[in-house]
Amino acid sequence: MDEQHLLHDLMKAVAEEKAEFTTRPYFPGMEKFAAFAYVAERFGYRYMGHVPGTASMNNPYYLFQRTPDARERANSILAGQNGAYHGGSLPGMRPGRGLHPTPEAQAEVDLLYSRMMVDASDRFGPRVLKSVIGIPFVMAIALAFPGYTMKRVLIAFVIWLALLVFYITGRAVGRRRREKHMKRLAGAGVEWPPNKDGNPYLLPGRDG
Repeated sequence: MDEQHLLHDLMKAVAEEKAEFTTRPYFPGMEKFAAFAYVAERFGYRYMGHVPGTASMNNPYYLFQRTPDARERANSILAGQNGAYHGGSLPGMRPGRGLHPTPEAQAEVDLLYSRMMVDASDRFGPRVLKSVIGIPFVMAIALAFPGYTMKRVLIAFVIWLALLVFYITGRAVGRRRREKHMKRLAGAGVEWPPNKDGNPYLLPGRDG
């Protein structure tokens, strides 16, 4: 199960008191991964976005950094929720439901989801654009084998133009989606990407 591998990575980091750990989700969509990030932050590992150098991957790795009070957080959870490491209740999650947030935790999970959506919008735009720009060169090579004709070149141009229109449309939708999530984060006093101190929370008293 994907949830098990994510929780295994987290609990291994907690047990070894690692300064940071990296992982990535295998299931489609980011809602459950946002719920996992919520659990990780309760144990003292803050979501920090993509691991440098992996943002261009289809499924990049994500970085979680240990907070100064991580030991106290973990000890508090273990003392109050016996078995949280091995199938017991996870902080902020519905008992027996895995990574399904409680109503009380949903707002924080939504903020983590928004941060992930902002990361995704920054990642896909340049990567897809490179692919769209490179398509004419691939088509030129492919057309060289059967030979160039006006009809073949026109068909190739129409296909590329359609892909370009899809890209432009997708970018417009992506910008609106990004603005929506940025507005949600700003309303909660969250700066994303994180500020120079690595702390995404700007409001007094917010510690993730």
